[in-house]
Amino acid sequence: DLKHSFSMAGTVALPAVDTGRNVLITAVETTDDKPNKPPQLSVYRVEEAEITPVDPEGTHSPLPQTIPTGKVLTNIVNNLDFEGWTDRAKKVWFDYFKSDHSQYVISDAFWYCICKDFKPGSHVDMEEKLYDRISQNYVALFQKVSYSRKDFFFRRYYDAISQAVLFSMFLAYPKSRVKFTDEFRRDLMLRFAKWTTGIEPEFVDTSHWKLNLGGGDVLQSTQTTQTSGKLHLSEVTKSGALMGRQRESLARRAPRPVQQLRYSPLVEHFLKKKRYHSSNLIQPLSMALTSAEDRCKLMDEKHAVLVDRATKARHESQEMLDKYVLFEKELKAEERDIAKKIQKAKKKLEIRRKEVLRLEAHEFANYLVSLNLLQRAET
Repeated sequence: DLKHSFSMAGTVALPAVDTGRNVLITAVETTDDKPNKPPQLSVYRVEEAEITPVDPEGTHSPLPQTIPTGKVLTNIVNNLDFEGWTDRAKKVWFDYFKSDHSQYVISDAFWYCICKDFKPGSHVDMEEKLYDRISQNYVALFQKVSYSRKDFFFRRYYDAISQAVLFSMFLAYPKSRVKFTDEFRRDLMLRFAKWTTGIEPEFVDTSHWKLNLGGGDVLQSTQTTQTSGKLHLSEVTKSGALMGRQRESLARRAPRPVQQLRYSPLVEHFLKKKRYHSSNLIQPLSMALTSAEDRCKLMDEKHAVLVDRATKARHESQEMLDKYVLFEKELKAEERDIAKKIQKAKKKLEIRRKEVLRLEAHEFANYLVSLNLLQRAET
């Protein structure tokens, strides 16, 4: 019998996968109580993590014993935005998320990321085996989620897996926390989004990730330490080469690469591994998706430069206004000085006029003749 499931790329016919016994889950069942748990080792750095061989008959590779899986899963569901859904819907989502196959996906993804990101090239065969098992458990989880709830659950699933892997590394390897930067968190989100949906989201936000085990958000304090001393993006955008690249990129439309949407990579890998004939029933859908994130970053950089220019222009205009006000005060002071001199000169003329009127006419005539003679002598 075939169970028909719906993926983000369309409907795909998948063979039935044994999901185990149906039991009533009353609490978060973690892998801490599994009998095949390896003994706890004093490992505090992710580079020193011991990678045990993958058991082909096993369901998953257990997480380190130091990880409180139940608390981690609870933190994750509290971080997610359910967009006004009821508490009952949130509980339904959490029930699927804490199911066995979901925890198996998280455990194997944890070890896959350690091999891929911190031991590159050292465990290639193990990465392939882990990916095989991740795809198998993911398909089992995909079939377990009811048809009407697939979009509701898997829309947030890659975000939840990313948080689970990061929180597990954060708690298991405390001396390597400086390596779990914002860029690393973004890469985790892009990786699991690509695996589960077939599409890498353009805008990745991890600001809602919070890990509170009772003493506050430990991620925030670590993130503050990591970002201290780093240059802000706007401080790097002042070079002429970068401005030239901005003008060149913003002059054209954002690129729209064509992508083939069919199955998510995990489902496609599972179908190829099992060689099911029904895997060819769904035809790929070609869609041009705009790569807007890089363009938006360039716009932000350009706007930051424009803001700096506006601030500079405002300072220059204020300086010119101050100079004008000072110059105006100086002119008014000069005008007052000239007005005072003119007033004094008028008073002297008025006094002279009155003196002349008191004297006789022939004396004034002699005064005028003497002035005329003095002027001729000077010339």
